[in-house]
Amino acid sequence: MHDLPEVIDVLNRMPERVDRDSTRELVLAELEAGHTLAAFIGAMVWGYGTTGYGPVRTRWILTGIKTSPITTPVLPSVSDRLSAGVEYVRKNGAVEGFRFMNIDNRIKHLGAAYFTKWLYFSSSLTSADDAQAAPILDAQVAKWLLVEAALRLDTDETASYEKYVQVLNDWGHEYGRTAVQVEKIIFGLATGRG
Repeated sequence: MHDLPEVIDVLNRMPERVDRDSTRELVLAELEAGHTLAAFIGAMVWGYGTTGYGPVRTRWILTGIKTSPITTPVLPSVSDRLSAGVEYVRKNGAVEGFRFMNIDNRIKHLGAAYFTKWLYFSSSLTSADDAQAAPILDAQVAKWLLVEAALRLDTDETASYEKYVQVLNDWGHEYGRTAVQVEKIIFGLATGRG
């Protein structure tokens, strides 16, 4: 991120351990300040965690290529597309936000598991459990749903995401929980992390 001063600033200000709440606050503050890439990096730090490959894969997203990513300039269109995704999910909701990022506004190397993290953080406006927030769908959640609920989802298909959101809403409704609250419980059960 050597060529993105606002991102370096955010990385220097982030706590050593990030969680969903602190990341949400950071992403929303950076978006409010007009620093889309800094907000996106915050979401990716949380999303990739300690896997070790987050910086390289995030650079692939920012540059659009996998070869020599550190010397390749960031594509200006990526920030514009990320911003468009934020506006779209806030205006049209989780499923339409997914469809937009998956088809019309696709960013090379940014798969659904990570763009749903971006959509979640940029749409959880009132709280980390916001009823309007787009729930995250990744392989761990999808695997748990397959094993425990016999629900087969393709994490890269809009129709599967729509079915997923409906299931989360249905399960949560009976107990007064939002789709995001149900997603977080499933993630915790799937990974042993909260």
